[in-house]
Amino acid sequence: MNAHLLDGLTLPLMFLTAMVLQILFIELGFRYGRLRQGKPKPHRGQMAQVRAIMGASLGLLAFMLAFSFSMAQQHHEERAIAYMQEVSAVDTAYRASDLILHEQRRNAKQLLRQFIDQRLASARALERGDLTDTLQRVRQSEQLHDALWRIAEQSMEGEGDHEDTGLFAGAVLAMISAHDARLQAAFYNRISPVIWLSLLLLALLSMIVMGYQAGLTGTRSKLATWSIALTFSLVLVLITDLDRPNSTLFEMSQDLMTALAQRMEASNG
Repeated sequence: MNAHLLDGLTLPLMFLTAMVLQILFIELGFRYGRLRQGKPKPHRGQMAQVRAIMGASLGLLAFMLAFSFSMAQQHHEERAIAYMQEVSAVDTAYRASDLILHEQRRNAKQLLRQFIDQRLASARALERGDLTDTLQRVRQSEQLHDALWRIAEQSMEGEGDHEDTGLFAGAVLAMISAHDARLQAAFYNRISPVIWLSLLLLALLSMIVMGYQAGLTGTRSKLATWSIALTFSLVLVLITDLDRPNSTLFEMSQDLMTALAQRMEASNG
């Protein structure tokens, strides 16, 4: 699981970089347009063509931004759903452990409490951007899955009806499934670098065309220039944060997992 293309950039740095690049490319387009202004006056049809290209490029940029935002929002929602499914599966497994033998029950409850601790620790590690510690915690959680499944297998051994003990085995399988879903949503369901690159190139080309059109007319609005650069940069930051597993602007609360850990400790006491 490698870090994503833009994960090394902080949100303020990304915002400033996007702003500077857009202002720079608008200025480059404007200066080139001013140079062209000194040549024979552009035909009215040429001016109309430049305006049409500018409108089309800005419209396509708006579409790409909306598409990317929708994709990032979907990824964020998938992470939230997988998180809630895992909390529910752990809660079910803890309750179902009361249906297995006493010795197995004690070990299962202890492992489930350790699992919750690992999950909360991995969330804290991810929040501070420590990917190595996060992945180490994830691997330890998977080892706890294996230990819980061995208990589930033992509970299903022997003759007789295993309907009650089967509930615990099913809950452990649900935990494993939710774990896989969280990994997929957090580390693999990300906006493709190809989309990011296309979005960046389209934005910069749109800024050049907009500056070029202003240069041909010899007039420009600083308010309009800064407004479009600010708008694009803000939306870009929102998309980036939604797509990241360690989102800061849209931080996913760990209250459900914390509350479950507290209930486990209370029932153990």
